Amino acid sequence: MVDPGVAQALVKQLNRWYRQRAKPRGTVDHYHRGTRMNYAAAYRTVMSLFSLIMLSVAGVLYLVPDITADKSPWVVLGLKIGGAGIVIVAVLAPLQAFREYAVVNDEGLIKFNLFGRETRLGWNEIVTFQLKPDDNKVIFKNNTKTKLTMSLACDGWQDFREMAAKHLDPALYWQFANALANVNAKGTISPSTKKTRPAKLFSFGRGR
Repeated sequence: MVDPGVAQALVKQLNRWYRQRAKPRGTVDHYHRGTRMNYAAAYRTVMSLFSLIMLSVAGVLYLVPDITADKSPWVVLGLKIGGAGIVIVAVLAPLQAFREYAVVNDEGLIKFNLFGRETRLGWNEIVTFQLKPDDNKVIFKNNTKTKLTMSLACDGWQDFREMAAKHLDPALYWQFANALANVNAKGTISPSTKKTRPAKLFSFGRGR
């Protein structure tokens, strides 16, 4: 078995590689009059390879007779259920990579999941964010605790920063810009920050 610490370190390095391979500019979204932030090609490639590997494992469980030979019916059933679970994960991983995206425009942020469901936050609604480099996520929230999660493995973060500089609360924008700039340099996790707490605008190294 892979040591959990080693696996975690590998995931962190892979997430850093995704961020480094992402393009600064997204693509034009004419319908929403903004910039579409899709997952970077590196992320999509890895997810596609992951899917192929998982499907190969599932194929072995289902198609190779020797795997279930001389096994009890319960063991066979467990292997079949496990194989079905692997297939589901193998199908959803690339779908998520190719179908999920975000749009940033003058009105705010729009997130579309792989099933097409929308989550929206206007610039004036955003009051806090949480940056999680180890998970390659940044979570924006409003006062009603609506969450909009965006991936740092997407193209277009330069477009996002430029749009945020024009529309986001200035204090909150500088908190976010500084935290984002430090992600690859230090790999630290920024605590949640709120534009209603100006006394701790740049306290990214300490806990809340």
